[in-house]
Amino acid sequence: MFSTSPCIVRATLAVALEISSYCNGNLPPTLAFQPKLMYSTQELLAERWLHMSTSRSPFSWLTRLFTRWTQSLDQKHGWHRFPLLIGLMVLVGLRTILRQKNLYDTTGVKLTVSDKPASTEQAARYLTARTADGTYNDLEHPTMGSVSTRFGRNVPLSDVYPDESKVLTPNPRTVSLELLTRDTFQPVTILNMLAAAWVQFMIHDWFSHGKNQKEHPWEIPLSDDDPWPEHPMQILRTHSDPTHAPGTGDLPPTYLNTATHWWDGSQIYGSDEATLAKVRSGENGKLVIGPDGLLPLDPDLGVDITGVNGNWWIGLSMLHTLFTREHNVICDRLHEAYPSWSDDELFDHARLVNAALLAKIHTVNWTPAILDHPTMQVAMHGNWWGLAGEWIYNHFGRISKSEVISGIPGSPKDHFGVPYAITEEFVSVYRMHPLMPDEFVFRSVANDSVLLERTLPEVADRHAREVAKQVSMTDLFY
Repeated sequence: MFSTSPCIVRATLAVALEISSYCNGNLPPTLAFQPKLMYSTQELLAERWLHMSTSRSPFSWLTRLFTRWTQSLDQKHGWHRFPLLIGLMVLVGLRTILRQKNLYDTTGVKLTVSDKPASTEQAARYLTARTADGTYNDLEHPTMGSVSTRFGRNVPLSDVYPDESKVLTPNPRTVSLELLTRDTFQPVTILNMLAAAWVQFMIHDWFSHGKNQKEHPWEIPLSDDDPWPEHPMQILRTHSDPTHAPGTGDLPPTYLNTATHWWDGSQIYGSDEATLAKVRSGENGKLVIGPDGLLPLDPDLGVDITGVNGNWWIGLSMLHTLFTREHNVICDRLHEAYPSWSDDELFDHARLVNAALLAKIHTVNWTPAILDHPTMQVAMHGNWWGLAGEWIYNHFGRISKSEVISGIPGSPKDHFGVPYAITEEFVSVYRMHPLMPDEFVFRSVANDSVLLERTLPEVADRHAREVAKQVSMTDLFY
């Protein structure tokens, strides 16, 4: 079990609404853009207003009335205090507001203007395949959401200019000690360690700022009796955006995502051709797996070879191994059904299925487990299958174009006036270190006997493989 807090719960709700607000049309979304610094903040806001004003339906006044009503209910009472139906209506209203007012572009790329389209041959393959670097999810905007494109924002750009004179006020060390120091571990009985491992597994798919820059670190003043080994404390800065030249335009600082922005399983497959080549076996579309059922080991790092292996521990090793095996099982099924398919065809289709499975688990299993509330249970299942429900979807497919009735996957594509990108605020709320316990106990699924006891450092980094060698994968998941 692990600890959490009300702020984490509210942050997770924000994440759930953020995913829902961005992922209309397809899961993962399928637009792409070219990172350019073309417009001023005023021009970007004008473009945003133009989209909102020209995309209004004849019933827009009803939408405005509905969103004002639901927002008022939430602010006065809280969505979670209402009966199911009203609570769902409030969440739908909040999602509509987020889509209208909380998506801000940092590039200035107009969705109405196409970039260089793909060739006929490229287009034919990219309709049914992911690329390593996340390009060509949209054939008209090939680079949107790809590696080394900018994070977006959820607040107006005019409000995100940093004031470095106030960054260290109050002192971050004081805030950390007063608010985040763990005196005793507080377990949450509704969750287990798979929930903690899963969220880290997901964020390795979605985003990374890359390695921090070593120049001009933040220097945090410390009290004389502070046990921190260096005085002052030095914190490396997030790597600056090389495509945003100082003094160019009037945009606030921007930062690049070193992973793909898409829900494409890049934590398994990597975000570049070199990593992809390492994890592929080259036979029947499959990924490399050892005779012991474990991933190959990086001889230098001592951790598994996979798409992303930073901050490694046994929880990540388990999930990477599981979904590598899942990919290979999918390949077996596809090969049985389509024996003429090549290695690339089997791989491409297996990756699509595997990535969709990850998105489904996160939507209908992980998020409802974290936000264990009856309204959220229905809402998150509704995101996937619609309020018509899973049974209707499985037997009749989509019965409506409406995402509310038949779910987000397969609904009409709409990016609400901005190019798709993971946002900086989305990244910020995914700070869930309190989920990690200090000690781990591994038990046998056969009789619940204790097989191994380890501290957190003893299951992390290269020690993860030691644990995987001593405890079977079945017992690890138990």
